[in-house]
Amino acid sequence: MFAGFLIYRVQGDSMSPSLRHDDYLLVRRFRRLKRKPARGNIVIVATPAQSQLKRIVGLPGERIAFADGMLFIDGARLTERYLRGLPSQLGLDESEFTLGSDEYFVLGDNRAHSTDSRHYGPVRRSQIEGKALIRILPVLRWGAI
Repeated sequence: MFAGFLIYRVQGDSMSPSLRHDDYLLVRRFRRLKRKPARGNIVIVATPAQSQLKRIVGLPGERIAFADGMLFIDGARLTERYLRGLPSQLGLDESEFTLGSDEYFVLGDNRAHSTDSRHYGPVRRSQIEGKALIRILPVLRWGAI
């Protein structure tokens, strides 16, 4: 870590196709940012088991629902272009979460292979350690996330 940044190695396929196993990312610690986490940010979340890389889909005070294989925020379907054709929810399970004033809902892009807020519930702002900014390795895929 240096001056509020850290290097993070992607482990596993939960963020595929956006990020791949063994990609290396430059991450800005949120303590150094004045902005709040935003929908679509790829963040590192501290969970009881370990730190995980996930995408923020739900913001404080929102109602998150999964129905008919789709993700809804406050009753409106969320368009998730970064999924590149992957389903937003697998199976027929319907569920709903209402977020508190300091809670975020995070999901892996590869929903079939992701342990995320569907399993451990919403995360608090204090659990969000940083925002992924740039893929630095492999060099051929270098660039902003």
